[in-house]
Amino acid sequence: MWRHSISLLLLLTHAPLLFATPPPRPVVHDLRVMLQPDRGGIEVEDLITLPTLTKGTSFILNAKLQPTAVDEDVELRATKEYRGAVDGVYFRAEFATPRRSFTLRYRGSIVDPVAANERGMAGDRSRGTAGTISAEGVYLSGSTLWYPLIPPHSLAFRLHVQLPDGWQAISQGEALKQESAWREQSPQDEIYLIAGRYHLYRTQSAGIEARVYLREADQALAQRYLLATARYLDLYQRLLGSYPYQKFAMVENFWESGYGMPSFTLLGPRVLRFPFILNSSYPHEILHNWWGNGVYVDYASGNWSEGLTSYLADHLIREREGRGDEYRRDTLQRYADFVDHGNDFPLSGFRGRHGDASQAVGYGKSLMMFHALRLRLGDRLFLDGLRRFYRDHLFRSAGYEDLRAAFEAVSGTDLGPLFRQWTQRRGAPALALTEVEVVPETSGYRLNGSVRQTQQEAPFELSLPLAVQLRSGAFFETRLAMNARELDFTILLDEQPLRLSVDPRFDLFRQLAAGETPSSLGQLFGDRSMTIVLPAEAETRELEALTTVAEAWSRRWQDLRVIRDDRITALPSDRSVWLFGLRNRFAASLLAQLAEDQMALSADQLHIAERSLATAEHSFALTAAHPQQPQHAIALLNLASAEAANGLARKLPHYGKYSYTVFSGNEPTILLKGQWPTNRSALSVDLTPTDNAEPLPLPARTPLEAAIGG
Repeated sequence: MWRHSISLLLLLTHAPLLFATPPPRPVVHDLRVMLQPDRGGIEVEDLITLPTLTKGTSFILNAKLQPTAVDEDVELRATKEYRGAVDGVYFRAEFATPRRSFTLRYRGSIVDPVAANERGMAGDRSRGTAGTISAEGVYLSGSTLWYPLIPPHSLAFRLHVQLPDGWQAISQGEALKQESAWREQSPQDEIYLIAGRYHLYRTQSAGIEARVYLREADQALAQRYLLATARYLDLYQRLLGSYPYQKFAMVENFWESGYGMPSFTLLGPRVLRFPFILNSSYPHEILHNWWGNGVYVDYASGNWSEGLTSYLADHLIREREGRGDEYRRDTLQRYADFVDHGNDFPLSGFRGRHGDASQAVGYGKSLMMFHALRLRLGDRLFLDGLRRFYRDHLFRSAGYEDLRAAFEAVSGTDLGPLFRQWTQRRGAPALALTEVEVVPETSGYRLNGSVRQTQQEAPFELSLPLAVQLRSGAFFETRLAMNARELDFTILLDEQPLRLSVDPRFDLFRQLAAGETPSSLGQLFGDRSMTIVLPAEAETRELEALTTVAEAWSRRWQDLRVIRDDRITALPSDRSVWLFGLRNRFAASLLAQLAEDQMALSADQLHIAERSLATAEHSFALTAAHPQQPQHAIALLNLASAEAANGLARKLPHYGKYSYTVFSGNEPTILLKGQWPTNRSALSVDLTPTDNAEPLPLPARTPLEAAIGG
């Protein structure tokens, strides 16, 4: 969600590597730009310096911009049309004598209003534009073709922007002393030009300028972002190496977005004010300046950047909080909810997110691969490998093979099988634990058991984590090499074992076993088939509001049936089911199923998470496992008011990992969210049934950052 577009140059050239070693000299643009936001106008003079002496070159420019050559001995002609995010034209510039530089002038208008776009098979919606100049703001990227694009070369630039009074321009790289002037000398994929009426806040941190651009003055908000910027720049420089740019800026956009560009991020007005963003999406965007905007992605071999960034940002922060296991479990749950044989693909096929399924693979599976690599090498060597990869490929394009080479160089370990398995194969292993027995012996205990891979596909090579809870309260942990369909094991212990668990920390990328996760909203939104059951006894206004929600969600499922509860005698067993409305005749059976999960619903009160809430004042969704088919789920939806329908329909899909959510008001606003407790994993066996030993939590793993310089 938070990464911007795939490199335009790579899309145009399909080149496996944008840079060689050493990197070739880039095309250099010296751009003087005048913007007229009130009418969408742009005028540009661009002095272009080519890498080598030549008698001509080709470039692509937006079809709405008409170029002329300033130099008398340069002949310019259009050659063919270009079809992309915007329409463009290929031009050929021929030189009378060999030269390296020439100047173009062009003008026109770029107005592509920000609009809602369909994204992804799950039907989630976002807003965006291919590029626009308007009174609200300016957004121009490489895919806008607002400057002459000369593939397959990288580029560097100087940019001077003339704007109306009170406007400021932002681009990547270093701010020059002149107002709205920027420079970036390191090789880039594209040039961004953002402009608007901003209040600028800035500070220095270890030689890097932190900036915040807000559309309305807010010193307190700016200060929070400036402090967070300094904090995360310090963290990632210690982890990975020097920050590759002169500044990092948080820029408020004029529509809701979450884009990461080189040396700045473009966040929507509501998004940037969510308090959790500072410790979730914001560090993710800062880190992209090492991965994606520092070391570029060789998209032809798979986008590794999103998974690695998620691992070192989102996952690392949860690991700091002692919740890394939970984060990995949620990652596996998203894979289970949204990915099946029909939409799965290997990591080498991931280019960018285009829905929940692609995100579950491209972000989640990749993240878990990097976790497996860390466990294989240890924290110190894992960080050494990342630092080497960054140092060797900064401002160059790199792929999974380059990552493998860096980690092999620092570890002296053949990592080919690990990388091939997780980047070239689709699917995930499914595990079953059987034949577990404890045999007392003279000097201790012998624990025997068997683990089997039950997926239809060929077995995976796994480093299988096992944990044994002992009578003293301590744990014995080990990892076993599993290279076949079935693994029999024997563990010798000095004291009595109470419980055996396979992969209790969720260290493996795998299919979740029964009982490892509670029912969740993600199960319902990720299912391909759905039945929505409407209450026949609902009043007209309530039924209309519930139908509004059903219509808003209708594109989320390939097979959707909407039916009244008086038209069926039993719920379907081949799909997930939404029960709409408290008057639904099937609601009672779901509520009875949930009674043991610290939840109760009376005629006018919902008792949940140790709180009692009036049903008439709160909208909520409660999930449960389908009684016939645990891979499916059932959920009950209640609307507090008809006015809450549109807001709830929009917001609820974003709470996929939760078993229940409660909202207040007509907006509505989230009040409670949580997961039902789970202690019945099929991969965990109680070895002393008569004792009923309580499962104890495993000791927290040391966070990755503890290995810095230790």
